[in-house]
Amino acid sequence: MKVIIAGAGIGGLTAALSLNKYGIEVKVFESVSELSPLGVGINVLPHASRELIALGLQDKLDSFAIRTTSMQYFTRRGKQIISVPCGEHAGYNWPQYSLHRGEFQMMLLATLRQRAGDDSVVSGHQLSGFEQDEHGVTASFVDPSGRQLPDQRGDILIGADGLHSTARKQLYPDEGAPVYSGMICFRGAVVGDPYLDGQSMIICGDKRLRLVSYPISRREKDQGRSHINWIAAVPFATDKPQEENWNKETNADNLLELYEDWDFNWLNVPDLIHQTEQIFEFPVYDRDPLQRWTFGRVTLLGDAAHPLIPVSSSGAVHAIIDGRALAYALAKNKDAQTGLQAYQQDRLPKANHVVVASRQNGPDEVLEIVREKCPEDAENIHEYVDKQLLQGVIDGFKERSGFAIDTLNKLDSYDLTD
Repeated sequence: MKVIIAGAGIGGLTAALSLNKYGIEVKVFESVSELSPLGVGINVLPHASRELIALGLQDKLDSFAIRTTSMQYFTRRGKQIISVPCGEHAGYNWPQYSLHRGEFQMMLLATLRQRAGDDSVVSGHQLSGFEQDEHGVTASFVDPSGRQLPDQRGDILIGADGLHSTARKQLYPDEGAPVYSGMICFRGAVVGDPYLDGQSMIICGDKRLRLVSYPISRREKDQGRSHINWIAAVPFATDKPQEENWNKETNADNLLELYEDWDFNWLNVPDLIHQTEQIFEFPVYDRDPLQRWTFGRVTLLGDAAHPLIPVSSSGAVHAIIDGRALAYALAKNKDAQTGLQAYQQDRLPKANHVVVASRQNGPDEVLEIVREKCPEDAENIHEYVDKQLLQGVIDGFKERSGFAIDTLNKLDSYDLTD
């Protein structure tokens, strides 16, 4: 079996590493001319980190990532709403990691080239279309200038080519544009003094204005510092399409005005923003859930299959799980198309549920409950809101999304060696 993957993002590379582990020939084609670290911070939750650990990546992750101790929710005045332990601290058998997305992607890329050969990933190849027959699939590619490149032949084509997936567009030519969430995110990272225990993720504010932040560097932590990743989520209603560019830099002045009074005794948000040299601005989009990913010898994975609003750190997590589930299904089924159907049957309903739950605010709904029930100047949130109610919202999301502690700890991973 030979598998062609379009897209060398986190999902595509995880799928390739997993396929290689089972002795399945795989080649990844990436649209950019040169792969380089992109993005800032992401979180890898236990149901994804267990799959990376099964790939033998734990030591590499621990060399640069933070093992997250807790997820802590705060009001826009810096008063704690609830603190929830993460990873092993919560009783999972695996850690939760906070890390730099680009560093993570480069680690996956280097590992794949080491295990499968330097030619396992080819850059400068943008998928432009495909044709399939009873014997295989032919994928067509163009270079960054639009020049046609030689076709590639394989048994299977995996569209892991992101929100604007060419594979998805050919399968669903009438789908239209992605769905704008009404929110713009501003992202940055800066080295500074640790806050709280130096290993916690914080979510502050509510739907009107929100800030998410967490440390992303084990190396800085070992030196007593913190590489602080932050995301400011700002509602922005408009009928005009927003420019989708992960590398669009912006000015901090407007943000500083919005967050000028977010000075907590444990974190000064205006200082955090002011000290950040590069701030990136991007609108948040997703797509409506699909009822089918697999068409014969072609299927979708990660953001191409189910782009997610960035709630509960789900995007990279489910791309990783997709990649592992795909390889597992193909390794267990000698017939390629049967394997793709098994992958779809397993992953599609789970991923679609997360798409819908993320649109409904996921575990971050605790912020809205407190906003509705609690005066803004309240010193003790739990005088107005039962802590068990808040814990129930978070636990309910985990249960519905398939990573409640007891459920996950008893569940087999996508590894044939288990």
